[in-house]
Amino acid sequence: MNYVLLVTFSFSFLVGCTTRTVSNTPRTAIEQLLLSTAADHALSKLHFPELSGKKVYLDFTNLQAYDTEYIKSAVQTVIAENNSIIVVTPEGADHVVQVSSGGFGNEYKETLVGIPALPVPGSAMTLPELALWKTVEQDGIIKLLITVYSDSQIVSANHYYGKAERDETFFLWIRSQAKDDIRKAWEEADEKLHVGQSLQ
Repeated sequence: MNYVLLVTFSFSFLVGCTTRTVSNTPRTAIEQLLLSTAADHALSKLHFPELSGKKVYLDFTNLQAYDTEYIKSAVQTVIAENNSIIVVTPEGADHVVQVSSGGFGNEYKETLVGIPALPVPGSAMTLPELALWKTVEQDGIIKLLITVYSDSQIVSANHYYGKAERDETFFLWIRSQAKDDIRKAWEEADEKLHVGQSLQ
């Protein structure tokens, strides 16, 4: 009996732990996917039949925004799929396509019915929020001006808008989601890949 008590007492002082390093990227995946999905929605409206078979130079000088490399690549893909010939210099190009950004960013809205997070007086701690009902809305919005030139003359100039939406609603511990353009785009992309692979 004394031996059992001794073993139990000894085990009460044993401590075990596992540590996992946790890090976060400077920008969340949700933010980046909302923005790129909004860009996809805007660029899906591009239609340039007059550029088919023509040499095209893409001018991104006035494209000042987040994720410009993605926009550049997406525009280049759309123009190439239009059966245009993309050239690296404006000399000798039949047309110049200038892409300018009029806005590219996220909108965030939160509505809470309940008690918000409150700081503890005299302490660095914060009491967690107590939500009876809460909605969170996140939107990625983009506006692009795309101008087509030929021999320094404007052929066309149009604004292209795109928006990607995502929302969440919480009632006590129950979560619902009416809009999620990220998941929709994800599923559509996977379906497109599946169809393409099945045809091979």
